[in-house]
Amino acid sequence: MTVVFLGLLILLVIAVVRSSLRKPNWFLKMLVHVLGGLVGLWLLDVVLSVVGIAVPINVFSVVLAGLLGVPGVGALLVLQLLGV
Repeated sequence: MTVVFLGLLILLVIAVVRSSLRKPNWFLKMLVHVLGGLVGLWLLDVVLSVVGIAVPINVFSVVLAGLLGVPGVGALLVLQLLGV
């Protein structure tokens, strides 16, 4: 599973570099946001696994984290701590 997320991280870096070199279209912008949310959630899940907290990674959480950024990840973490 770690190899998959490493591949997605590499794909994210390529998409960010490509979007910074020229004007990105809407698909490239959304790809960067969604991949950023996915990789960010995975990194948060790895860090919080030491404490014993697991944030589920599914379509809803990836889209929320991708579109809202850090506040979206914080909202997911609060929802997980509340048990919702």
